[in-house]
Amino acid sequence: MRYDEFRDQLEAALQRNSLHFHGLQRVETIELANTVRHWKVYAHGAAPPSTEPFHVSAEIGFAWSPFDAARSYAREEDLLTELIGRKKRLPRTERRWTRVDLWLHARLPYGSTTAMPEPQLFGAWTASILEKMHGAFAEVEEKEGRIVAVLGAHEDVDVLAHCQPDGVVSLKGLAISGFRIVHLPRVWDDPDRRKAEKDPHAELDRVARTFKATLDEWTKSVSELAAWIRYSPPVAGAKPVEPWFEDLREDDGNDGGPETIN
Repeated sequence: MRYDEFRDQLEAALQRNSLHFHGLQRVETIELANTVRHWKVYAHGAAPPSTEPFHVSAEIGFAWSPFDAARSYAREEDLLTELIGRKKRLPRTERRWTRVDLWLHARLPYGSTTAMPEPQLFGAWTASILEKMHGAFAEVEEKEGRIVAVLGAHEDVDVLAHCQPDGVVSLKGLAISGFRIVHLPRVWDDPDRRKAEKDPHAELDRVARTFKATLDEWTKSVSELAAWIRYSPPVAGAKPVEPWFEDLREDDGNDGGPETIN
């Protein structure tokens, strides 16, 4: 399987599982130093109004190294001969794989911040989302009681914050990421080996379903946090924040454009 084939199959799996792309455009780049190719799409769903004031979004991407390209164009036996020379018995090779990443974001509107949640509430919220991420992504392969491969994992919750001159830290956004490993068929001379290595169609569907379910859970969790932000009382001693822009008066020729966010 080559880069464009994997990309197209992954995009089709995401579409089948109702993960839509922002503007229906992919972002593809190549690193000039090492020719690694990167593919990314910005996925979105129908986020309910309950997530406001947060904007929920997701990114999905993978990288394709030169070695991935070589193994997709050359037969496995020929590639081994090129790398180690002719041998009576070629060594065994590991299955091909690539890592597909998911990034989940929840950001407040540009220039907006809110009070940092209380540790008790924030701790319970974080523990809940990490438990959901662990159930969706954490997977290892073991042999004889030892971990030999990590097939999926996730990071902790990242907090995007703003520190004011008086030292008060405010919340701007949240993010979390995880990944799943997808196995790819190797190119063999041996027809029996070719038949044994399955097309990743079913595995990509599983990854897409995992990403869709995780985005849905993330959206629900952000809604819970947004409800706390909307209905929690202001912090004792808090002062009103001065507007960043001057308010427009009625006689200033207001053309009905977007309102100023304070």
